[in-house]
Formats: sequence, C-alpha cells, structure tokens
Amino acid sequence: MITRIEIDGYKSFEGFVLDLQPFAVLLGANASGKSNLLEAVDLLGRLIREPTGQTLVDHARRGGPKELFRRGPDGHPARTMRIAADVIVGGQSGPCFLRVVARVLYADPPEPLHVEVEVGNVRDHLTDAEMREYVCSLGLPPAVWGPGTGETHVTGIPVQESRYGKEIAAATRNWRIIEPSPKAMRVASSTYDTAPLAEDGRNLGAVLGRLSRDPENWYDFKADAAALLPDLADITASAGTLRVLALLAAAHDSAHEGVLMFEEPENGLHPSRIPQLLSRLRGRTSDPASLTSGHGRQTLVTSHSPVALAAALEEVRESVVFLDTVTRFGDGLPPRKLTRARKVAESGERGTFVTPLEVRKYLDPVGRFTPGA
Repeated sequence: MITRIEIDGYKSFEGFVLDLQPFAVLLGANASGKSNLLEAVDLLGRLIREPTGQTLVDHARRGGPKELFRRGPDGHPARTMRIAADVIVGGQSGPCFLRVVARVLYADPPEPLHVEVEVGNVRDHLTDAEMREYVCSLGLPPAVWGPGTGETHVTGIPVQESRYGKEIAAATRNWRIIEPSPKAMRVASSTYDTAPLAEDGRNLGAVLGRLSRDPENWYDFKADAAALLPDLADITASAGTLRVLALLAAAHDSAHEGVLMFEEPENGLHPSRIPQLLSRLRGRTSDPASLTSGHGRQTLVTSHSPVALAAALEEVRESVVFLDTVTRFGDGLPPRKLTRARKVAESGERGTFVTPLEVRKYLDPVGRFTPGA
C-alpha cells in the first residue's frame, strides 16, 4: 500500500504531496493532472524494479523521456525529477513502513539519464509523536508502528542493497494502470496464462477462467457483475460491458493484489450504475488493518464525473481528492502552472481545501440549481 506520494519535476508537478487512503477517488477536469499522477506511481514502481535510464525510454507514456521532465517558464526541462512514496511492505519480522525515493537527473541526448533509487525508513524522518499522528490520519492501527517495529536505521540505501529490496520490488509488480481496449479484450487468450489482467485487458478470458476455478471468488464476481450488468448474456457484448468485466476481474484477482489504478472507470456505463461500480470496487479494496501486513489491494480511481463525485462523497468522503491546475507565484521564480491536490473540508487554510460551494458547483456543472439549493 502507498500511504503518501511526493512528486517534483515530473510533468505538471512541483513540490506535490498527497496522503492516500486504501481507496481514493481523484476528481478533476481534463488536463488537471489525474493521469499524470497515476503514471508517476506506475513509473516509480518500474524504477524500483529496474533503476536505469532505459526504463524511462521503454515505459514513458504519452511522449518520450524528455517529456517526463517538468518544463519551466523558459521552456527548459527541470534538472532533476523526484518521485517518492511511503509504502507498506511485508517483511520477515513483520510489516515495514518504508520510504522509496527515485531521482532522475536530466541529460541532453544521446547522454543517458542517470537514475538513483533509495530505500529508507519512514520513522527516520519523523518523531514518534509525528509517526503516530501520521498513521492515525491514514486510518492505520497506531500500535503497529510502535518503536522497534520493522526495519530501523535504514536511510538512503540503494534499492538493490536494501534487505527489503526484493519485497518492495515484488510489491510493485502489481502497481498497474488498467485501461481496457475492446479490441484487445476480444482476442482469445491461453488457458495457461496465469498473469494478472494486462493493461489493455488482452488476457481477460484467461483471468475469468482462473477466477471461475475458485467457487467462492467466482460467486462474488458474478454477484458484482450482475449488480452492474443485470442483462448480461455473454462476454461478446458491447465495449462498455467488456470494460466493466475487465475492471471487476482485476479487482477480484486475489492472486495479484497490489495497487490497482483505473482511469475513468465510468466510461461506457450508464450514469445510474456509476455509484454501484464505485461501491463494488471499494468492496474489493482491503481495509487498513489488513494492509498493514504488506499485502492486500489498494484502489486509485480517476474521474471527472459529477455522478462519481456524488457517490464518493456519500460513501467515502475522506477518500475524495480534487486535482486542478493553478498558477503559482513567488519564491523568486516566474509564474508557473502546477497541479495541486485538495480534499473536501468545511474550513482550513485558503487554497488548501475544497469548499462546500465548490463541491456544489462541480455537482451542478450546467448551473441549473442555485448554490444554496
């Protein structure tokens, strides 16, 4: 589980920090940074497993490696890209609360990009009181992170040399963005395929076949599918139907738990079914107590749908995060556009939270109702 993500120098992010719940709904308009955030998580996982510049060449999404670096007002790329995360992993002596930091130093081609990935202990950066407050804010049991638990005195160790390098590399293999393609999902897949659902869903048939061999899990999957697709007859149906089946298949795949990331899962689904979809995905997300073992499923969902916002506010208000683009001034630097994250609150420091009025405006995009209605 990822409990905190920090991003600087990557695409639209500068000094970005966000605490994450086991289930999070990221709301925002187009170009607000929602996809950039999921791609940063995906890239960090890949860099943990393969800390080389070639990883950025092979896995840069929506552009080449140069486009990953944040551009300043002068058009020049940032000299350093930094993506860090606080991550819970399982260890031989119990769960460990680790901080992983990936730094990529920019170089003009054909010079290679220099990558450093280090592992440290979150407690090395916080006092005991701060640690307790931090984990309680995430809904985690405070007793789990008492003094002496997990790996201690670990600061700035390269991931390959950390005693938990293998564990964290294994955990990140299931940090996945799921973007099913109807064409890919209609391709026949091998019954020998034991891999998790592919990003484009091309092995959907194999995953469904594997789920069907576990009677209890298959019953739960069919219950979720029936709730969302009551008229489903077969899986050669519409693209929207296949997409829902793929999302549910990934969420029910107990053999491949980790961080599942869904971009706008409501696409192709009737608005009346969106609340049910979010509820079903949340139901397959692990609770905080079980995630402290270093195992389980975390779910990150992006959306720009007012219906998704209304459903999330009703069921998981603390997990709703608004992303938008703002212009930042000061610090002796020219104005620059950045992505910021805000949670819903009644009051707080100006610009750090989403007000009830902003929520009402988002829920009523065409302005048919008055703010006080």
